[in-house]
Amino acid sequence: MNFLGHLFLTPDDDELLLGNFIADSVKGDPFRKYPDGIAKGIMLHRSIDQFTDRHPLVRRGVDRLRQTQGRYAPVVIDVIYDHILASEWDVYHTLALTEFAEKTYRKLEAMDHHFPPRVEQFFPYMKRQNWLVNYSSEWGLERSLMGLDRRVVHETEMHRSIEVFREFPEEFRSEFRQFIRDAQQEVSHHLSSGL
Repeated sequence: MNFLGHLFLTPDDDELLLGNFIADSVKGDPFRKYPDGIAKGIMLHRSIDQFTDRHPLVRRGVDRLRQTQGRYAPVVIDVIYDHILASEWDVYHTLALTEFAEKTYRKLEAMDHHFPPRVEQFFPYMKRQNWLVNYSSEWGLERSLMGLDRRVVHETEMHRSIEVFREFPEEFRSEFRQFIRDAQQEVSHHLSSGL
């Protein structure tokens, strides 16, 4: 899952939300660096990532992308899943996507003193360009993948994976719909276990 998926899966708790959002920029034991609520959000993010990487339906989608994307196929599937979630948002959430995005940006901005340097750099662009809402269109999907191409040291063509998505849209969507239900259950289990 990419940004939208992680934010969607986070319960209504500001510190958990922040931790889940910044987790990719935090190394080591988060409980040594952050308040407990934020550290638990970081651990939640890591748990979601592990669950996603092991899920057989996600692996099926990754295999479909592997021929053109190689080792970047797992990165691409995360962005494709955010696109599917955004494009089918009303099925999963009571708030409109635009309202969810605005509310989320406000919550995160109120806690930006906890942002690691990398998040400090990209968050203003994310908010201004409204990445969370833009995931809903194929244009936004392609733009997100092009942004990844620019940020990776090696030459990549992740933006071309949109061709694979267009070739197998129902397969990706069907796999996502089952996966997201499983992911919601996994998050509930993770949080109830007190990890």
